[in-house]
Amino acid sequence: MSSTVILVLCILILISYAFDLSSKHTKIPTVVLLLLLGWGFRQLSDFSGFFIPNLNLLLPIIGTIGLIMIVLEGSLELELNNDKKNLIIKSALSAAIPLLLRSDYRMDF
Repeated sequence: MSSTVILVLCILILISYAFDLSSKHTKIPTVVLLLLLGWGFRQLSDFSGFFIPNLNLLLPIIGTIGLIMIVLEGSLELELNNDKKNLIIKSALSAAIPLLLRSDYRMDF
C-alpha cells in the first residue's frame, strides 16, 4: 500500500511539472490545472474504490504551506525599479490604513 501511495505521489509531481511547462504555451494558470487534476483524481479514486486516508487534520497546514509557496513563487517574478516606487507606496498605505483604523486594534507593548 505504501509503495502505491509513493508511486501515485511521484506521478502527480511529474504531472504538475508538465503542467508548469505547458502553462507557458497554453496560457492556462498552473494552479487551475492542478485544481482540475485534484478534482479528477478524487473522482477517479471514488469510482475505482481506491481508499484515500482522511487528511482533514493536515489539510489546513498543507493549504497554508501551499499558499505561502504560491506567494513566494509570485514574488520571484516581480521586478522592482524606481518607476514603480509610487505604486508600491500607495499599495502599502492602502493595506496599512484599514488595519490602523480598525476599532478593535490595540497596541499592547
